[in-house]
Amino acid sequence: MTKKYASVHQPLIARLQLETEKGHKKSADCTKAVKSKLHQLYGAYTQDNAHKKAAAAITMLEQCLERDNSNTSLILDTATSLLSLHASTKERLPYYAQFYEFILSHTDPVESILDIGCGYNPFSIPYLLAAANDLQLCPTTAVNLKSYHAYDIDTRVAILINRFCVCLGLPSLALCEDLAVYTPNAQADIALMCKLIPVLEAQAPGSGYKLARELNTRYLLITYPLKSLGGREKGMSKHYTAAFEKAMASGELGKFMLLGHKYVGNEILYMLEAKAT
Repeated sequence: MTKKYASVHQPLIARLQLETEKGHKKSADCTKAVKSKLHQLYGAYTQDNAHKKAAAAITMLEQCLERDNSNTSLILDTATSLLSLHASTKERLPYYAQFYEFILSHTDPVESILDIGCGYNPFSIPYLLAAANDLQLCPTTAVNLKSYHAYDIDTRVAILINRFCVCLGLPSLALCEDLAVYTPNAQADIALMCKLIPVLEAQAPGSGYKLARELNTRYLLITYPLKSLGGREKGMSKHYTAAFEKAMASGELGKFMLLGHKYVGNEILYMLEAKAT
């Protein structure tokens, strides 16, 4: 495998190789197919040298906070820079206030978050705190964040998120897992599955919804992209709306019931809550 994917969670690569070998007799063809899948899962979203740039920005933040740990404007500026390094969060960046205001309008006070297939989204925590307090960077009764569990497939991303969380006074809880076959057992107030279900469904139909219904959270946010990374619509809104409605009607989302939905930027957001038992 190329250097580009050296930091990707190795059990995931092993699974892709095993699955791909069944349809390819030649080793070179198998390797090419695995690389194609990894590009769809990961490579298409990450800029060249993004992790190096992110590490440098976090190092600067750490050094500045050692001198002045109350510099909230620097934290927000750093978060903005970090979010701009990943295709998915860069696309969401102008809309984070609307994104979190929609979420918080449907939840009780949030103390714990589970961000699955997170990418660089945990770097938006300052935007969450801002949305919770009329764009002022401090927690309120709406958000008194004590834990943020993040899961990605890149070991470097997990390390960067943990360093950033330390800067915010949060515990280091970011991990790597193959989410097509693994369900996080962390308990949280809300789980975020941002643009993740289409990625998982492309690997193994049913795996995305299976993951969602097995989560140990009260609230669940599921989002779908409305445009490709190249900015084309391709009928995605109609397709993903139909897929979500079918999943709800068939019971694929189990205990979760729909609270509301909203179009924000190039995403459609669905907010769900676990049914009382």
